Amino acid sequence: MSRPRTPTAILEARGSFVHNPGRKAARANEPMPNGQLGRPPEHLTDDEKRFWRELTRLAPPGVLTNSDRWFVEMTVRLMARVRHGTARTMEFGQLVQCLAKMGLSPADRSRVSAVPLPTEEESEWDRFLQD
Repeated sequence: MSRPRTPTAILEARGSFVHNPGRKAARANEPMPNGQLGRPPEHLTDDEKRFWRELTRLAPPGVLTNSDRWFVEMTVRLMARVRHGTARTMEFGQLVQCLAKMGLSPADRSRVSAVPLPTEEESEWDRFLQD
């Protein structure tokens, strides 16, 4: 299995683009999340909604965004199966992989980068002043 792609923010912090400016140009159109994760979907069970809220409290700030809703839904459904004792062996592995990708294991915490999203109270003027 190939090594996961290093996030642009980490490359920028390392100074990789100073030495290789063409790398930054290649990532110019990288999609950026544009909102918070939000509330759990209505079609989830009460337990799954509870796991959704638990997961959002445990995840490092800025990691889960509106772009991750389906991924979080899959994770909470797996967690419900594990906690109810109905999970198959392979589902344990899938759950561990999902949690690791969100930085929820000790070894993977350092591999996750978070993009701070503007809060709803922040105005366009505040964002302009920060740039």
